[in-house]
Formats: sequence, C-alpha cells, structure tokens
Amino acid sequence: RQRLQDRIHSLDLDTVVTLVGAVPPDEIINWYQLADLFVFTSRSETQGMVILEAMSAGLPVVAVRSSGIDDVVKDGVNGYKTAQRIEYWSARVVELLENDTKRDKLGENAREFARDFSVEHFSANVRDIYAQTLALRAQR
Repeated sequence: RQRLQDRIHSLDLDTVVTLVGAVPPDEIINWYQLADLFVFTSRSETQGMVILEAMSAGLPVVAVRSSGIDDVVKDGVNGYKTAQRIEYWSARVVELLENDTKRDKLGENAREFARDFSVEHFSANVRDIYAQTLALRAQR
C-alpha cells in the first residue's frame, strides 16, 4: 500500500486518487456510484463478480482480456476488452473519460446486462427449473 501511495504522490495524483482499503459489502455500492467507469486489469479473475457489481451501478468496464471477463464484458457494448498492453487499455480508459455520451451509453448497457444476474432474476430461473423438473416427473 505504501508503495502505491508513494507512486500516487510522485505522479502528483493525490487529489484524484484515493486508496480506500477494504470496504464493507453493504457500502460498496456507494463507492461504485462515485465513479465514472470501472477499470480492471486482473488477468486471473475467474468469475467476474466485481465486474457485474460495477455494471449494476451503471459503470462501463475497461478490462484486460481474460477468461473471467469474456462472458461479461461485451466489447464496445457495455465496456471494452483489451489486449494486455497498457497503451490499448489506457486508450480505452481515456476515450470513456473524454466522451460522456459514449460512457453514458455503455454504462446504460452495463446496467441492463447486469440485471440478468440479479438475485431476483437468478431465483426466478431456479424456480422455473424446479417447476419444469417437477412437471416432467409428474408426467412419468
């Protein structure tokens, strides 16, 4: 953490970058709502839950292409997937920071996409699966 804080200071980013540390789950939405977009550079994410959380807050995502994001980030629709090259990734970040219209559109798409992964949607799907299974069993 100190190394990151020193780097932030050396780049004169103290007024725009804050390392907040661990955030309780019930407060995380407040932090997402303060953001303009969600940047993600992990190459080892396996499920992409944090990305879906950010999308549910209406944030477009700029992520490094990896297995965990391929099914979640739709390139140019709800965010961007880039190669593992800083120049590609940072170009997409800058594009969304400078283009309010594009950022807002991708953010709307992100929120809509994330709705399919809500607890309500998931439980409705499970209910339907059980209902279909019981109906098939009753027919036998």
